[in-house]
Amino acid sequence: MKLTAVVAGLAALAGLTACSGGSSSASGSTPPLTVAAYSQPTLQPNFNPFSVNALRGTIGLIYEQLFDFNTAHQNEFMPSLVTKYTWATGGKAIDLALDNRAKWSDGSALTADDVIFTFDYMNQHQLLALPVDKVTKTADGVHLTFTKPAYAAIQDLGRTVIVPKKVWATKDPDTDTNLKPMGSGPYSLGQVTGQQATFKARDDYWKQKVPVPQITYVTTSSTNLLTQQLVRHEIDLAYAGIPDVKNQFVQRDPAQNHLWPIYASMKPLMLNLKRKPFDNVHVRKGLALAIDRKAVTDAYNPGVYAPVGPTGLYQGTWSSWIAPADRNPVKPDKAAALVEFAQAGYKQQGGKLIGADGKQLKLRILTVSAFADGMAYSQELAGQLAALGIDAAVNGVPSAAYTGDEDKRDFDAIYGDAFTFGTNPYTFYNKMLSAKSKTNVVGWDDPATESALGALAQAAPDAQLAGSKPLQQIMLNQLPVIPVAVKGTPYMYNTEHWTGWPTADDPYTTPDPGAISGVFAAKLFLSLKPA
Repeated sequence: MKLTAVVAGLAALAGLTACSGGSSSASGSTPPLTVAAYSQPTLQPNFNPFSVNALRGTIGLIYEQLFDFNTAHQNEFMPSLVTKYTWATGGKAIDLALDNRAKWSDGSALTADDVIFTFDYMNQHQLLALPVDKVTKTADGVHLTFTKPAYAAIQDLGRTVIVPKKVWATKDPDTDTNLKPMGSGPYSLGQVTGQQATFKARDDYWKQKVPVPQITYVTTSSTNLLTQQLVRHEIDLAYAGIPDVKNQFVQRDPAQNHLWPIYASMKPLMLNLKRKPFDNVHVRKGLALAIDRKAVTDAYNPGVYAPVGPTGLYQGTWSSWIAPADRNPVKPDKAAALVEFAQAGYKQQGGKLIGADGKQLKLRILTVSAFADGMAYSQELAGQLAALGIDAAVNGVPSAAYTGDEDKRDFDAIYGDAFTFGTNPYTFYNKMLSAKSKTNVVGWDDPATESALGALAQAAPDAQLAGSKPLQQIMLNQLPVIPVAVKGTPYMYNTEHWTGWPTADDPYTTPDPGAISGVFAAKLFLSLKPA
């Protein structure tokens, strides 16, 4: 997808008030809900839903998407502008039924014409990453045809943001910052300053009464400040890498302070497969057997990350997709690790793992030095491998150097990147393993993998489990990457002002302050109640 540009030179516009149409309200007796959504010092006003620099809240609060799937709970369908979808023609077509109640904030109806316009507009401006061929109107919505079976792209399709034709027909998505947005969502834009953006509830929202009268997204300048704001309940919802979050936040007020780690992605130890000896599968298997994954996940923030099984899919939410023997994380086994290393020509001599060339096995783990959590996890990994006789250490570098070394494939190993789970394993495995993927930084290039990915991409929903098995076997037998942990995003919230939050016991949505999915964000804020 082409990344759209933001107009340069926009300074923070203190006190900017945007009129987005429709009426709004904010009860004086009900406090606003405050979300820690940014870490940068100054916000640049941008409400262009097609821009990667759009402020959070643009999608979900102002503009709505078609639908999504609840990745926190069995990938359940979550309707938004679309109430249901029906595949046709072997995945090369789909019918979307639109909610005929939907209205723009000026009171006019959101119609199939707006949906057709949005897809045409995105295609015209090279913003469409979907294989859409044509979109036409039907009796209850729209009919899309694709150039190839698009089963695997269903979540990306659902996350398409719909805009009003009458407003966007003359806008340039590359330059327009859309300071007076008009959407169909439950909120209109309030004030924007350099440190916060406020959104006010619409009295005339088409779907339901909006329970939270005002949402304020704020910046936080440091982890220490964020911790203090959370403890003082000045912030209702946040996610960030606060160290020792259970003691620093939850235990300060257990009755009202809560943590729910959402396991949305997997962090592997990634070896440079174009550099010896990491091209040897027995070296990779030896390393995988040497790692104590529980110790790694507890190295910085116990209870936030969790060990993951060898397929890379998290056994807690993907267990039905994984064979029982392959669900649990690999246990550290020094003896078995040494057997694998021996098959690669490495034996322990004087406490060192020495190869046939007489040299000690050496490994440097590249990570970003500014990330305290990443450094802690990498140092734990290096320490474990050093205990086996490997000359292992962490190469902590600035972010720019990390990206540069990764792009040039100038590393032994990386522990920093994470791969997100989706509605089926295609995107997850494709980003890690496809030779065409820019995020396949290890250099894995395998015809069998490409064939399996191609088949899974076109597999119907009832065939996707079987279609994922060859890729799981490649992970188990060839270890193109070494799964270590599932990354838990530490969603922190308090119940002093608002109740009804999603929890592990009631995971009705992912509580996402960053609004990766506008459907997730809207579902959350429309479900809360004053305490």
